[in-house]
Amino acid sequence: MFMCACEHCQKATGSGHSAAAVLREESVTIVGETRSFTQPANSGAAFTRNFCPQCGTPIWARSSRWPDAVILPVGIFGADTDWFVPSQVIFARSHRDWDWLPDALPRYLTYRDEETL
Repeated sequence: MFMCACEHCQKATGSGHSAAAVLREESVTIVGETRSFTQPANSGAAFTRNFCPQCGTPIWARSSRWPDAVILPVGIFGADTDWFVPSQVIFARSHRDWDWLPDALPRYLTYRDEETL
């Protein structure tokens, strides 16, 4: 579980960061039609966002960096998000001062180092 302050997430959410949970693909079931948009991330990965074609709500995403993982925007769970406890802010290099995040969260300029995963 993390917050991402990359410029792509800022544009996708209309805020200063996204809040996301990463799960293994086999533990997630998506029901219904989605449409997708893929773009290159600043990290060099291909990032695909999947959304509802009826209302535009972001449903799930995938990064070529984590091919067996599904990234879920926490907002899709509505008020049932007490389980969400972010462990870090990634891409803090583009975090905006006006977007307040807890000071105690570790911040990484891009991704955290592999040896700390």
